[in-house]
Amino acid sequence: MSTIASASTASSPVQPLCDGYLGGTSHITDDLVNNILLRLPVKHLLRCRCVSKLWCSLIDSTSFVKRHLQRTIECSPDSGIVCKSDSNFYLAEVDSSCDFTAVEVTDPLKTFLSGTVIVGSCNGLVCLWKNDYKVDNDIYLWNPAIRKATRLPKPPDHVPFPSLLIGSALVGFGYDNVNDDYKVMTTVDSQIWGIMVAVYSFKGNSWTRAETITNRYRISGHFGRYANGSLYWLARKDSDIIFAYDLGVERHRELSFPDGVDQTNENGMGLTVVNDCLCLVDLYSDSHADIWLMNNTGVGNPWSKIISVKQLGIVGSFEIVWPVAFSKSRNDILLQVDEDGLMWYSCARNEVKNVTVHGLPSQLYLRAYTESLVQPCRNFKLDGKQKQKKNMSDFLSEGFKLIM
Repeated sequence: MSTIASASTASSPVQPLCDGYLGGTSHITDDLVNNILLRLPVKHLLRCRCVSKLWCSLIDSTSFVKRHLQRTIECSPDSGIVCKSDSNFYLAEVDSSCDFTAVEVTDPLKTFLSGTVIVGSCNGLVCLWKNDYKVDNDIYLWNPAIRKATRLPKPPDHVPFPSLLIGSALVGFGYDNVNDDYKVMTTVDSQIWGIMVAVYSFKGNSWTRAETITNRYRISGHFGRYANGSLYWLARKDSDIIFAYDLGVERHRELSFPDGVDQTNENGMGLTVVNDCLCLVDLYSDSHADIWLMNNTGVGNPWSKIISVKQLGIVGSFEIVWPVAFSKSRNDILLQVDEDGLMWYSCARNEVKNVTVHGLPSQLYLRAYTESLVQPCRNFKLDGKQKQKKNMSDFLSEGFKLIM
């Protein structure tokens, strides 16, 4: 860190890297510097912002943030894991070649995020929900990689917003790839009018009323799973279906289960997302669990069964088995077995390797996320400058940036 800082001082004898960013002359071009920076992980880019104002402006620019995210998705998606144990959050980097080390999120973010639960994650942003009987409910956006979080504004009175997570109230978060926008979708269930939908737009920083859905749907779970522009829930109407909400057109639709799935299965099914692909876990607790993956091409059969895990097989006995992330080569898949088991499953060799997460009391709940530079806060200008608001508490402590 001191070496990087010294490069920007006037008395430093260090030769500038290129004339475009450090004011000197060199054979290293601006494009080459850009390509080098694009290959760095987020934690190193945060240090590189200290080299000069021009480097800071480059790294914070909209184009760089998008290009870095795109390269990360292509090369190492789901590179991080966010874990929640009791009231604490932990972060870890995914590596199929070794065990993980989890780092606890400390104050001020620890206090700020206390009492929240994970709604979902997308492009490096984690959406959190705080549902408290004593205080107003709040929704937060948090980027663990850059250590910033913000609380979303309250909707106006004419926009429905669930006061308690009861009945079929839903909350979901994802990326609208049609309008290049991040959105939060919530519902309020009215026995008279139906399921009323409200949508928050990050780009417009506002809540709006969307469609009203028939309350003939019986939707399982509160938090939607985001994949490829839509949110998904298990549901039942006239029969068992997958309920989908398209964030681009802000309309719902229905999906069928994969062929071969027993919809009368009394042991249950669950939805998750692996590398931006919807994943269905079809559990038969006395025999096996099938894991299906939905492709995003829209061509042919959208579902394919990637693995079938047998009871008392290579993973032993289990009540639930849950896919978390693929390895960078996509040859291995990280599985969570029950609450405290984590292992890499090799699809090619049909074998497993147990994983230990150091520094984590227990693996009660975890989600994979992709590290990114995407800003969760509306007041951040992507030219590297930040506009302060009078009603905003903004402080820096132990490297964590908190925006209220």
